[in-house]
Amino acid sequence: MRHLSISEYLPFGTQYYRAPSPSPADWENDLRNITALGFNTVKFWVQWRWNHPVENEFYFDDIDRLMNIAQHNKLKVMLNTIFDVAPTWIYEKYPDASMLTLDGRRIGPQTQPHRQIGGLGLCFNHTEAMEHLFRFLRETVKRYKDHPALEMWNVGSEPELTSSMAEMRLYADNAGQMGDMLCYCERCQFSFKEWLGTKYGNIEQLNIAWNRNYRSFEEVEIPKTRNTFNDMIDWRMFFVHTLGENVKRRFEVANAEDQGEHPLLCHHVFIQGFPVTSTANDPWNVGQYGDLHGITQMDDPMMVDVVRSCAKGKPVMCAEMLMLFGYTLDLPKPIDMNDIKRFVFTGIAANLKGCIFWQYRPEILGREAPAWGLTYLDGSPTPWLQSFAEVNRVVQKNAAFLLEAVPQKAEVALLYHPENQIFAWTATGTEKTATNSLLGTHKALYRRNFKVDFIHPIELDHGILQNYKIVYVPFPYYLSEKICQALAAWVHSGGILIGESYFAGWYVERGHHQTMVPGYSLHKVFKARQGAVAPPDENGKIEIEIVRDLGFIKKGEKAYGAIVKEAFFIEGAEVLARFSDGTPAITCADHGKGKAILIGSYLGLPYYQNDYEANAGLIASLVDFAATIERPQVLGEAKIRADILTAPKQQTMIITQNLEPAAVAASIYLPMQASNELTEQFSNERLTMQPHQHGAMITLALAPKEVKVFRA
Repeated sequence: MRHLSISEYLPFGTQYYRAPSPSPADWENDLRNITALGFNTVKFWVQWRWNHPVENEFYFDDIDRLMNIAQHNKLKVMLNTIFDVAPTWIYEKYPDASMLTLDGRRIGPQTQPHRQIGGLGLCFNHTEAMEHLFRFLRETVKRYKDHPALEMWNVGSEPELTSSMAEMRLYADNAGQMGDMLCYCERCQFSFKEWLGTKYGNIEQLNIAWNRNYRSFEEVEIPKTRNTFNDMIDWRMFFVHTLGENVKRRFEVANAEDQGEHPLLCHHVFIQGFPVTSTANDPWNVGQYGDLHGITQMDDPMMVDVVRSCAKGKPVMCAEMLMLFGYTLDLPKPIDMNDIKRFVFTGIAANLKGCIFWQYRPEILGREAPAWGLTYLDGSPTPWLQSFAEVNRVVQKNAAFLLEAVPQKAEVALLYHPENQIFAWTATGTEKTATNSLLGTHKALYRRNFKVDFIHPIELDHGILQNYKIVYVPFPYYLSEKICQALAAWVHSGGILIGESYFAGWYVERGHHQTMVPGYSLHKVFKARQGAVAPPDENGKIEIEIVRDLGFIKKGEKAYGAIVKEAFFIEGAEVLARFSDGTPAITCADHGKGKAILIGSYLGLPYYQNDYEANAGLIASLVDFAATIERPQVLGEAKIRADILTAPKQQTMIITQNLEPAAVAASIYLPMQASNELTEQFSNERLTMQPHQHGAMITLALAPKEVKVFRA
């Protein structure tokens, strides 16, 4: 962040303006108050529909005035260009510009609670309409690139296929609503066939992958059901490509006008609300572009790790902190200091270098009213605004350190695989089968203080596996031959692979099920292969009994699988756990210099959905059993997350979070050199560090859900 900023600072502030709210009568007083509270950054939306109301006329009076007020109050501005609100004249000029659903509905233009001015529904493959979009971006950048208040551009704000139409995403978690799938217009169908030609090269290769007998790409039928896999996965991945090309062009246009004077932000959406099947959300796809990355931050630490991982060393910040999510008569609970500290310092622990709260005043338009705000409806301060300001004061006090600080290096990685997520939807009717498996596995490791990265199939050509001791693959059904060959070679050279049921069970290149599972000869790596497969018992459970002590879970204890009970034929592996009928459930095998652990069910999924604490212990135990990972370790049963940030000259920050709703006291081993004393940054509490083994030990008490931040 330091080298991107016009001046040296850590951005911290709030979203302020989404036309036509707040009222112009409030602007001067509000921005003056934002400065008085100690914040340094505000975000203004520049919206295509609002600021380009006529084809050859632009309206920038509101943004002009806001930029000048911000400058007067010494506030730095992130300008957020919003493109999904297409102007009325676009739909009049191009009646075919709206996206078309599978069931034949033209969906645009329309409003949403968070897009009250309307205009949603424009098709990304309508070339002529898109040229007007890029013209709007070009004119916006040209107008404000020299304004002294401008700090950065957000030209890739939450890019996703449904263009903020939330209900159009829901079929990815409920296949019964599949009629909402986008987009089936003629332009998308034509472009899809062109894309297939590029991907496969010739129709013969597509026929092998799809098991068809087409004579040309013109004959290709657009998938309309989820009864076959490869065709539907290609159809949805085409829109990932479409979205990526659109975002790429935005950055090209903005950079051509701005000439590198201001950093360009790519702002990602979160996996829980934006499934790749319906929204084309793949952070690694759009994350190729821009100078820094932003995240819409929810109350889950996984997505900050995802965005940090896909950013590949580029700065990352919270571009929207959603803490007061709500709708009319469906309002959020008030938040307190520890809630705010948890959000902010979870991000900082993951290497986020800035924070923008959504939003300053409560919304007054549409169904988002009257939620979301840091202030009361009349603009007067709330207790949580004062708490947010206090957190900012601590952040700014440590800004010089934080701009240079880095978290501990992750030695464990999870595979983030969009095609596999689409496969999960096609197979089970909900993408959550795969994404909740990821979320549950990450949660289990996070709560045991493992630092976790995410890796993507496109990175395997760049030697990414060599950065990790362990790669864990939840719900690994759809893995290509290339992925499996890379994993096998990595294990042979010393890596440790942990995988769940039906590992590489689908023969991706030929579009049919594998006849040997694990597929692609990985049964030789795991030294076990699939035997009988059964569903859960009559109570809907799959019991897995541990047959040896494994760190956080002991012999005889039970965890629970989900969906399938896949027993194994053992071909050299050690059995670590068995199903209730005595058949092998978890195995471990040596392969070359490495190890491979195979799980005959799904562990992260039921942990995330049903909170089976034994599953969390088992997941963490398998990682702990397989390799020595340097990490903070809590003595006893207290659930405390501890993160260590370090900067040059041996500077250190230790962030501790009580993950439980009850007070705790515990000792924590830290893999770092002991210093004389730690100082808590909010209370000035002093804490002594004692040398212990190769690191240091601290003892502290935390109130329910409390967060404490220490500096050495």
